[in-house]
Amino acid sequence: MSKKVKERRINHPSHVRALMQEQINILRNDDELDPIDKARAIAYLSNTALSAYKDGDMMDKLKEVEQLIKNHKEWYNELN
Repeated sequence: MSKKVKERRINHPSHVRALMQEQINILRNDDELDPIDKARAIAYLSNTALSAYKDGDMMDKLKEVEQLIKNHKEWYNELN
């Protein structure tokens, strides 16, 4: 089963997650692959997707902390 992968930019963890989900679904539907090879490939892609989830969560938390620091600095500057 050969499907053309859509051309897209991958510059954010959510893009990696989407690509991994797409590829996992393609593998799951491919009955021509050896079951062991299919399981290995799905496990590898799943691990990559989980890493992207963690990275995305960390980026979101970091942005929140940066915003808190910025707000604190603005508040402090208003006091002086």
